[in-house]
Amino acid sequence: MFGKFIKILMAAGVGLAVLPIVSFLPAQAGAQINTITPGANVPYALSSELGVEVIPTYPRPNETVSINLTLYTDDLSTADITWYQNGKTTLSGKGETRYSFKAGLVGEETNIEIKIDFLSGVSFSKTITLNPASVDLVWEAYSYVPPFYKGKALHPRQGVLKVVAMPEFVKGGKRISPQNLVYEWSNATKINQSQSGYGKSAAVLNGSILGKQENIKVVVTDPVNNLTAQGFLDISPIDPEIVFYENDPYYGHIFDIAIPGTFNLRADEVQILAAPYYFTKEGGGLLQYEWRLNSQSIPDLYGSKTAIFRKPEDRTTGISNISLQITNTNRILQQAGSNLIMQFQN
Repeated sequence: MFGKFIKILMAAGVGLAVLPIVSFLPAQAGAQINTITPGANVPYALSSELGVEVIPTYPRPNETVSINLTLYTDDLSTADITWYQNGKTTLSGKGETRYSFKAGLVGEETNIEIKIDFLSGVSFSKTITLNPASVDLVWEAYSYVPPFYKGKALHPRQGVLKVVAMPEFVKGGKRISPQNLVYEWSNATKINQSQSGYGKSAAVLNGSILGKQENIKVVVTDPVNNLTAQGFLDISPIDPEIVFYENDPYYGHIFDIAIPGTFNLRADEVQILAAPYYFTKEGGGLLQYEWRLNSQSIPDLYGSKTAIFRKPEDRTTGISNISLQITNTNRILQQAGSNLIMQFQN
């Protein structure tokens, strides 16, 4: 007759960064509706026209789920509708077209039966089975931080990200191996076909050349048991930074304390290391270092991470302005500049 398909709409869900520390980020995930089958006493055409909307489409464990019914060829508002959850009557009355319940734990199935009795005497039922699944997303940025740095390497503009999906699918009390699942990776505009496929739980993604927020989505499917979960991740890129550290002749590079914006030079000279935070790790010398002293370029330091500055012999006191510009020649959006005022006295 009219032959409508069951409508299953989607509800949305989540975003941050890592390396060397891995961060678990909240993800929108859930369960696939396994079966929706007509009851025994029903004209099939009428049963097939019943719209069943499940929100969210893939419920997460312990998440509140809503089911809405629609039917355009008869009046549901005058029908007696009874809802059964796992065999028990939980809601009954005229026009009860909406039902909410709490999903179970991962792998804990919930069976919902809907029985509809019309004033005309026609009745039918449908059954929905939900099995919650979940997926967490873990990501790391391929960006530089100094040795022994205790923080996270953040994602720079036009950077490289590795995202790993960590699904939890359970069927019949047994956990399904992540290698037996199908992964579909995408961003806000298109599916990443080369990164998607059977067992591809990790994806390496290049950041937008425009420096926009990264909107990452993965849909994980168990093709055998017809389970699905999805995860979302929003990552805002940051600008790289330069931090100066002193190279002590006895202790080496002192990464515990950064050189402040104004530095008092007490010894005759100081060796400074420039640490390029959050630049993408690249093979080869793709980072350009351009040092300046009092606005004058220092050609001998071109490309060098370190610089040695000495007190002038002909002056007792003074101030020097040191500046550095670092540019990634392979990624035009990755550049940073920093200034250091050095005070000295003899």
